Parts: sequence; structure tokens; C-alpha cells
Amino acid sequence: EGGVLGDAEPLFVLRKLSASKLAEKRDEALEKFDLKDSYLEAFEDADGTQNFLNGLQNYKSLSGMKANLYKCFLPQAWMISRQGSGVSGFIHPEGIYDDSNGGGFRVNVYPKLSYHFQFHNEMSLFAEVHHVTKFSINIFKNQILNKNIFFHHLANLYTPSTVDKCFEHTGFGPVPGIKDDKNKWDTKGHKERIIQCTQSELALFGKLYDADGTSPLAARLPAVHSKQIVEVLRKFAEQPRRLSDLKGEVFTTQHWNETNAQKDNTIKRQTCFPKDASQWILSGPHFFVGNPFYKTPRAKCTQNSHYDILDLTTLPDDYLPRTNYVPDCDEVEYRRRLPKTLWNGEKITEYYRYINRKMLSQSGERTLVNCITPKYCGHIDGGFSITFKKIQKLVNFCASLSSLPFDFFVKTTGKATLRGDTCRHIIYIDFDIAHSRILPLICITSHYYDLWKKCFQKFFLKDTWCKPDHRLHNSFFSNLTPSWQRSCALRTDYARRHALVEIDVLAAMALNLTLAELKTIYRVQFPVMRQYESDTWYDQNGRIVFTCSKGLIGVGFSRPEWNNIKDMKSGTVERTIIDNTMPGGTMERTITYKAPFDRCDREKDYEVVWREFERRFKDEGK
Repeated sequence: EGGVLGDAEPLFVLRKLSASKLAEKRDEALEKFDLKDSYLEAFEDADGTQNFLNGLQNYKSLSGMKANLYKCFLPQAWMISRQGSGVSGFIHPEGIYDDSNGGGFRVNVYPKLSYHFQFHNEMSLFAEVHHVTKFSINIFKNQILNKNIFFHHLANLYTPSTVDKCFEHTGFGPVPGIKDDKNKWDTKGHKERIIQCTQSELALFGKLYDADGTSPLAARLPAVHSKQIVEVLRKFAEQPRRLSDLKGEVFTTQHWNETNAQKDNTIKRQTCFPKDASQWILSGPHFFVGNPFYKTPRAKCTQNSHYDILDLTTLPDDYLPRTNYVPDCDEVEYRRRLPKTLWNGEKITEYYRYINRKMLSQSGERTLVNCITPKYCGHIDGGFSITFKKIQKLVNFCASLSSLPFDFFVKTTGKATLRGDTCRHIIYIDFDIAHSRILPLICITSHYYDLWKKCFQKFFLKDTWCKPDHRLHNSFFSNLTPSWQRSCALRTDYARRHALVEIDVLAAMALNLTLAELKTIYRVQFPVMRQYESDTWYDQNGRIVFTCSKGLIGVGFSRPEWNNIKDMKSGTVERTIIDNTMPGGTMERTITYKAPFDRCDREKDYEVVWREFERRFKDEGK
């Protein structure tokens, strides 16, 4: 359309038309400008090229993969110089290394591969390409002297000079992270960044990211930042169970396809407060890590930015945020169309479900954004949900995937989206010990009454925080009750953050990681999170008074206001806001902050929490 039709009608190039609008405009343009012959000629040319590239007789090694020009160039280069000791080099996207159907082609790639340097286009090395695009420099040798696999693998590069710096480095000093302390892309080199990949490393990657029985030569290649990270991955590989081992006990779904479900009148776009949970259809911005009530759409919501942060300390017990979609058919028909579980045919909405955002923010604060949904609600395909037959396993899975180590594992896949093909390889661990922290994070309203009642355990009452701080009340645990009530939820910013810190440590211990490895994961792989933590400040009641987080716009004071109050040693300061997040309509609300203000150091918190859990487990003989 952009070629033949775009020359006659610029709208085909200038506007992003929907599929239906495109078909309509195409018919109009063909008739109006008498372009049928030219259009069919161009179509035949494109279709012929596509058929040639996908022809197995032409490119047998690409069987199972979606062919394109760069993939077809690789076997051509190998063929041209196969008689000598030729070397070929290519800059191309990363598709051949992370395509789940590309194992047959990788069998031909790895024996010839000498160097693989993976780049992110964040520094606009290719100005015309999107900044988050990944690509790689690949050097292939055509003379294979032996059958041993050996190539150098460097990932998370932003400029070619880093490659030289890594090979010239002595190996002393800490490995640089993805960003430096000034929040700039870190282009320093380090010898430990160079991963020397042999069949052993490929076997490790295959065990982690591919189906059982996958040949090491067919394994997908993850974005591994340093040799220390490889050792962490080995500990993941030692875990005995994956989600795929829970066969017959889980059901995965994208639920309502945002486009198709509107076309067939299952749902319709309408921003409003739902009358009950069955009318609530979640979108990605609704939730965050361990928080099903993160944001609500504004009354007029036409962009991703049209959402407001929810203040958990003020939410009514039966609160539901606005929804952007509601059912577009009668209740009986809507229920008939709901997905059903495989084990008993019940509607998935009869269950509490694990949900994560479909899009993985590889360069964001967190890669994996997840929580547990209430019963009865639906969601569009901006989310991906898993229904568990057993509720305890649901809570285990959500708790572990709310942790930094599991987020790190998903990050190493390099995937832009999370679906069943990736989820099935995620480690599953028994994680009851984290229930006393994840449940108070999730169970914010009465919509989680049944979840709390079924998962409450008596040991919650004897639990305590691992860090001494007056904003972390140990009475929180001793006052918990078997039946959900408002006080069962963690509501302050400080306490919720710290609960996630303790879950991070518990997950690391469950995976047999060391404290140093946990800190390395945080320091190296989560630069945006480090940036936000370094400039997020709390008052003496545990409320965020200022943050630079782009996900918390509207929380706390603005930068100029903060500069005027940040040095207060005592006293209080007030901030008046207009709150339009409740069904009752717009209201004016005054928030009081108590000085002095301080910030957290996650690495120091990890040290404190780690020591305390070690002491407890030693005393308990675990």
C-alpha cells in the first residue's frame, strides 16, 4: 500500500489506518486512480519474492522460521565461501537467536559463529530505527576445524567502542551495569562481560529457555550481561520444576482480544465505574507489581497517560477502579463466551488468577509487572493470565514472580512480550514462606475476602519484619485475622516497598543465590529501578513525599516544591489535591507529610534482611 497506492494517495503513508479502513481506502484508490494493473503487478512481485524466500528447496536450513532477506543472506554467504577459509560479517536483528521455531537454523549458526555482539539502539547508532530496537554484529567463520562450539558473546552494548574496551580490560574491578551512577548508558568495558560460549553454556541456555530434550545446538541465546550472571542462571537451571510441570493444573489465556472482542460485540469501549467485578475488564495500567489497584483510568481516557495513581490508604473496602471496557452483550451470552478451565469446565472468572502485563519493559523499572486479579473480572489482551487449579500454587507463583530474581530471569529471555511459550519455562517453587508478605500486598479490598480466608496461616501471627524501623509495625502481623478486614492489607508506600524487598531476599534464598548475587542482579540489571530508589523520599508515616519515578506522576510534591521542604528537620507540610478517582465524583483532599524525610538504600536493606532471615532459619534449623 505504501508504494503504488501511496504515490497516488499520500494517506496510505502518512496515516496509520486500521485494517478495515485500509481495505476501504484501497478499493477507493484502485478505482479512482485506475491503479489495478500496477497494484497487481507490485503484488505479484512481492508475493513471488516471499514464496521464493520461503521455499524449502531454496533455503532448507530456514525450515520452520519466517523468512526475510537478512536470514536468507546468511546461508548464501556460507555457501559462497565454503571452499576456503572465508569470514563473513553481518549486522542484523536478533530474531535468529530468540525465535522459538529457529532451533533448526541455529544448529547451522553456532558451529560457524565466532563473535556475537548484541546492541540496543538507545544511543541512536541507527537514527532512523526506534531506540529500543535490538540488533547484533555477527562474525561467522566458514572453515570449521573441529566440532567444538566456541564463540564470544557480548550483550547489552550501546556503542561499538565497548567491544574493544572489554577485550582490552584486565579483569579487575566491579563489572559496570547497564547504566552508570549518572543514569547514562554505561559504555565502559570489562573482561568479565565477555561470555565464552561452548556447548556447555548452550546446554544451560537450552535447559532454561527451551523445551525438554532440545539439542544444545538448537538452544536460544539469552542476553547475558556478565560471567557472574551465567553463574546465577546455573542456579536457576538446578531447580527441579517449571510451570510446564503443572500439567492439567493451569490454564493460560489472553482473554478478550481488544480488537476482535469489540468486533463481535463481546465488549465495548466505555470508561466508567463498574457496578460490580463482573463488569470490570482490566487493562495493563490498572496494576503493578503486587498491586491490583495501581491506577484508575480518568473519566476521559484516550491515551496510556490518562490514568491516575490510587491512594491505597483511602480506598473504600469495596472499591473498584474505572474500566475502559464493559460487556457489550447480555449477561448470559457474555458468560457463555468466557474461557473455561480444562480440569472442570468452570469459567476462569470463578477463580482468582495470576495476571501480568503482556508487554515486557526490558528497559523499564520492572520487566515483569504482575499481580492476582479478583474473581469475576475480565481483562483485555494487554494482560496475560494464568488460572491455577490450586489456590496455594497461585499464591506461590505470584509471590515468586513479584521478586527481583524471577524478574531478572524473564529479562534475560530478551522477549518483548510474555505469553505461554515463555511462561512455561519459568521456575516454579514452593513459596509458602512469602505468603505473609504477598497476600497483604494483594488483598487490598474485600474482593479478596475468599483468597485471604483460604490462604491465611497461623504462622502469619508470629511473623515480624526483618528491618527495625518505626514505619514497619510488627503489630501488623500479630493483629492479622483469619477473615479479611481492612487492616490485613499493607497500605503505606514504605511498608509495601519493604515487603517486596523481603520477598526478593526469600526468593534469592529459595534459589540458592548468594547475597552478592542478588545485589549484582539489582545493580547490573535494574538501572531504572536504582535511579528511582535513589531519589524517592518518604515521610515519617511511610508516605512518598517526592519521587522521580515516571510511573508515579502526581505522587508527592513537584521538584521545585520538594527543593523548598526537603531539609525540614521536624514539623509537617500539607499538600492539597483534586481527587477524581472515586465513584462519588471530584473531591478536594489534603495530605499531610511529617518531617524529616529520608530515602531507602535497597542494597543495604538486602544486607539487613538477609542477615535476619539467615539468623531465623538457623534458629529454626532450616
